[in-house]
Amino acid sequence: MSTRETTQRNVGVSAALVAGGAGIVTGNPAVFMVAAVALVYAAYQAAIGDPEPTLTVERHVEPADPVPGSEVTVTLTLTNDGDATLPDVRVLDGVPERLEVVDGSPRFGTHLEAGASGSVTYTVEARRGDHAFTDVAVVCRNLTGTVEFAEQVAVETTLSCSASVDTVPLSGQTLSQSGRVPTDAGGNGLAFYAIREHQSSDPMNRVDWNRLAKTNELATVEFKETRAATVITLVDSRHPVAGETGTPTAVQFCAYAAQQVGSALLDMDNRVGAAVYDSCETLQPSANRAQEQRLEAFLEGTVNGAATGSSGARGSSLLDTGTRTRRMQSPTGMTDRYGIADGGDAVATLDRSIPSESQVVFCTPLLDDRAADAAKRLAAYGHAVTVVSPDMTTGDSPGSTVERIDRTARLDDLRGRVRVVDWTPAEPLAKALIRATERWA
Repeated sequence: MSTRETTQRNVGVSAALVAGGAGIVTGNPAVFMVAAVALVYAAYQAAIGDPEPTLTVERHVEPADPVPGSEVTVTLTLTNDGDATLPDVRVLDGVPERLEVVDGSPRFGTHLEAGASGSVTYTVEARRGDHAFTDVAVVCRNLTGTVEFAEQVAVETTLSCSASVDTVPLSGQTLSQSGRVPTDAGGNGLAFYAIREHQSSDPMNRVDWNRLAKTNELATVEFKETRAATVITLVDSRHPVAGETGTPTAVQFCAYAAQQVGSALLDMDNRVGAAVYDSCETLQPSANRAQEQRLEAFLEGTVNGAATGSSGARGSSLLDTGTRTRRMQSPTGMTDRYGIADGGDAVATLDRSIPSESQVVFCTPLLDDRAADAAKRLAAYGHAVTVVSPDMTTGDSPGSTVERIDRTARLDDLRGRVRVVDWTPAEPLAKALIRATERWA
């Protein structure tokens, strides 16, 4: 700890000497006695000294892996490991810059007997990303406040806030191979589908033995068949704009959603690929174990390309708030840069680039009519389309209000044609998916 002697001791001793001198000169015993008491007290403090404090600082967060928007309780505990009482201990916890304290305070003061502990509890609101706490500032003063010990104590704590998607509901557009997407066809599965007349090629474990015992007729039980699907996660990379400084951009939120959805679908044994609107870069669908890593690298490159104005960059976090933004380019500029065919028709180019049986999960903020039109055209081409739209219009400015009205109109127009997930990034994506699924049902 660093030690600093305050001016209070010198001032007090000087005042006591002045008062004592005044008492002698004036012959006032009361003034002289006050000065004598002050001098004795100062002499006592100088004689016993001020041992350097020995403290242990611990920090505990609960829950350690919260979902965005939830409350996290932080408890900071100090223990006096020394033999002397610490009469005045003041502490300030190092709260991460992007976490807001919603209850309590990270600052507190206490006194600690030898071997005793003291703690403070406060609450922060979780935000998406990894948040590292900084050092704890500790200041200890002696009884008279004349000597101060100060130290920055490092307590490594990182709050990781995310919400993984466990399942993604898909339409019945599937492949012939088995998987986990329910279909309207009978076959192998878990849920009951129908009972039909027995055929000689039917396996014995599908025979309805109860029916045979009652009617002496052979029948076969069919279950609702589950199959795999081919899914393309399509990322709208045209709007690298953020709601406020230091927060992820629309492209980053779209890439994050695509990564979460893609990982969940791969876990469900589906074939997953990716594409970019409207550069038309594609990652061909696959279901092997390495595809998740390829998907993450592809999406990181999409985020970097949107920030720098070029494609193919790799190695950035999907929600790294240090990413730069750029202005949108005209359709002509996009055509010249990426060589899109069909006179700059990105939708037609994408349709030819992805398998015809693909379902499309289109991650777009819906900040213009082109995105809404692209979703409708992909559906017209025969793809089952689900739009996942992060809401970037939550600001209070007049411009945000206008954008919010326009975006709401686009969502309402799309809901009659494709599936829509309206996602506010402050809430977990999984929660938005569940809410949308209930609406589809």
